[in-house]
Amino acid sequence: MIALKVEQIGDRVAVVLTEEALHALHLAVGDTLQLEAGGDGSFQAVGRAGWAEDPHARGRAFLRRYNRSFTRL
Repeated sequence: MIALKVEQIGDRVAVVLTEEALHALHLAVGDTLQLEAGGDGSFQAVGRAGWAEDPHARGRAFLRRYNRSFTRL
């Protein structure tokens, strides 16, 4: 079993994945993890999608993250 830590980062809550979890889920930084809820309260990883599916997704994510900095300029 892999234990993951839930953390508050700014106004959001995040699950921090260990290297072991990233490897087990076949994920890399920038991928999107898709979870499907089970009837018993469990979740199953059903897929992942990287930046390659939407070439502009990475740019939009960057702009969302640093929007306050851009508005100050």
